[in-house]
Amino acid sequence: MLTRREFALSAAAVAVAARAPFLAAQSAGFYRNPILGGDHPDGSPIRVGDDFYLTHSSFDYAPGLVVYHSRDLINWRPISAGLMGYHGIVWAPYLAEYQGHFYIYFPAGGQLKVVHAARPEGPWSEPIDLGIKAIDPAHIAENGRRFLHMSAGRVAELSADGLSVISPPKTVFAPWPMPKSIRMECTCLEGPKVIEHNGWFYMNVAEGGTGGPATSHSVVSARSRHAEGPWEYSPYNPVVHTESRDERWMSMGHGRLVDTPDGKWYLTVHSYEKEYRALGRQLLLLPVEWTADGWWRIPAGAKADGALPMPVAGAVQEPFFDPSDDFKAPELGLQWAFWREYDRDRFKTGDGALVLQARGSSVADSAALTTPVGGHSYTVEVDVEVEPGCEAGLLLFYNPEHYTGIHLGPDGIMMKLPNGSNRDPGVKKATRAMLRIVNDRQEIDFWFKFPGKEWVRAEASAEVSGMHHNVLGGFLDVRPALYACGKGQAKLRGFRYWPEVKTPV
Repeated sequence: MLTRREFALSAAAVAVAARAPFLAAQSAGFYRNPILGGDHPDGSPIRVGDDFYLTHSSFDYAPGLVVYHSRDLINWRPISAGLMGYHGIVWAPYLAEYQGHFYIYFPAGGQLKVVHAARPEGPWSEPIDLGIKAIDPAHIAENGRRFLHMSAGRVAELSADGLSVISPPKTVFAPWPMPKSIRMECTCLEGPKVIEHNGWFYMNVAEGGTGGPATSHSVVSARSRHAEGPWEYSPYNPVVHTESRDERWMSMGHGRLVDTPDGKWYLTVHSYEKEYRALGRQLLLLPVEWTADGWWRIPAGAKADGALPMPVAGAVQEPFFDPSDDFKAPELGLQWAFWREYDRDRFKTGDGALVLQARGSSVADSAALTTPVGGHSYTVEVDVEVEPGCEAGLLLFYNPEHYTGIHLGPDGIMMKLPNGSNRDPGVKKATRAMLRIVNDRQEIDFWFKFPGKEWVRAEASAEVSGMHHNVLGGFLDVRPALYACGKGQAKLRGFRYWPEVKTPV
């Protein structure tokens, strides 16, 4: 177990670059949150031997249920996708390993389903409908019996293979009474996560609502001698909670416990960042200590915004996964996901180009291709070539109604601002151009360049700080995206991402 002295010493141990706090290389022995920057809601890891795996909510995107791997709980890389098609909006999945087999229980459109695989790298099965209308499933086993907890404190028993339900859901857990002095959205008992440890079953749930005030979300804990209860509440509730809107990490909640091979314990939570809600819910890691009477808590001095000891000795925090793509591979990388669609006949990749068939008449019905990223500032760029009648471009995308971007089409270069207005720099009749978006702490600049010409910065700029759940709903984030609409097809080459403001001149 880590000592309080180690946490105290860590507070001044790491200097982080002010302009890129997520991406600065860390000193050996310490890490800083987030561990997955950008929108990775409901991410919750498991350990299998010396390896860690997690998946997270994919919401409106496909492929979905991307599985990540790590050897140190800090540095994560995608290795597979549990869902290749679009099966509805996917919330709060639960990755489980049972007797050497892997399962992801998840809600899609409010209906609980499961996919399974022999290895976390896949291939994963097609979804199996469990016949329960609920959200937020959580798997646990006791003496060979398997159970599925879910939101609203309900539980159902599963078959021996974990692929069907053999008893209807029943209520076994009641919400812990949140103090009335706390500003929150609702009681919203959700996100159960269950583990067995030292003869106890620990139930960790979310209460307070995911969005709304900074103090809304939380982690509430309880324990029982049995997987179905009865449950007693932790004396440390809420075990994790944003105390003030002045804190950097807001609405912390939805926690899952995980241990390391040498016996340390940690908790993942998701959280919005103060002034950067547009990044979505980012994944944080907090150290855990166990009390003499068998409860867990966050040690004094261990702050989500502080420098914390690395879970695995010898590891160093690395930059987040780079979504840049030269499109030379025969399949799209796992960083990419389409909005509410996965039509394999629509696109082709390889030979250095993504050939994307036009879809719909505008961004709104084009099924944009997106990639989530973290960081306060970044730059994205792509080379776009269009056939006659095709419009294609580069976006910062929240949903089909709310986005900003620059595109090349029948009317030449155009920009769309978040308020819906169009800006025309007066460049017509082009069929190929480099397009660049610079996100400088949520203020956006647009650049374009024609073959053999110099870069030009567009006169119009944009601002995206208001594009988030509390304003627009949907629990989404602002993320780079590519699209093609109209007629024919577009060729997109050399998508590049830099974790900084990068101007061409």
